[in-house]
Amino acid sequence: MGGVGKTTLSLAVYNLIANDFDSSCFLQNVGEESNKHGLKHLQTILLSKILGEKHSNLASEHEGISTIQQMLQRKKVLLILDDVDKCKQLQALAGSPDWFGPGSRIIVT
Repeated sequence: MGGVGKTTLSLAVYNLIANDFDSSCFLQNVGEESNKHGLKHLQTILLSKILGEKHSNLASEHEGISTIQQMLQRKKVLLILDDVDKCKQLQALAGSPDWFGPGSRIIVT
């Protein structure tokens, strides 16, 4: 359902509460970016924003999933995934609550 302000609202929430978390990431236009550049690219952006360092050496989406799980499982993370249009995108970026530490919040639009 486009055009009702989900991105604007989720960005406002992000700006309001991001400081309450160890790390945070707002990924905009997930569906479009995934189609243009692939999920590995989005995983790289997510890891770079959350960890504050470049992660350009992911060999595959599977490695990206493993890295996200391993690196973020003890962090209280705020992750907003905007405009997700396929289950595969969600599974590659935030597949399970146990990928993230206690108190983490994942918002998907």
